[in-house]
Amino acid sequence: MSSGEKQITIKEASLTNNCPECYNATGLTLTFYQKQIENRWFKKVTGEVSNTLRCSKCNSTIYPVKWTDEIESVLEYYSKTISPAPTSLRLSGLSLALLFVIVAAVAGGFAVIHYVR
Repeated sequence: MSSGEKQITIKEASLTNNCPECYNATGLTLTFYQKQIENRWFKKVTGEVSNTLRCSKCNSTIYPVKWTDEIESVLEYYSKTISPAPTSLRLSGLSLALLFVIVAAVAGGFAVIHYVR
């Protein structure tokens, strides 16, 4: 299983605003991502949501310093419409097996102590 952080796309919207780089009105795409952490022990969906604004016409990422008031207004609107997945933590099979072994060892220890008395 791969280890690390992933950005899962939760919403993508095509905007009709003009690109601040090439001034084209049809190439902007706003994408919202939710952070997910996965390793051999667990898979965790976080509440951290991020976004990117890209122009497909000039192939550039539009950073917040170049956003116009209209773009910020549209971003605010779409921010209200996203519904990220609820935060969660799911243990892997390896974690569950290790937890089972630990619980069995503790229960066996208590059983031995009880029968020794």
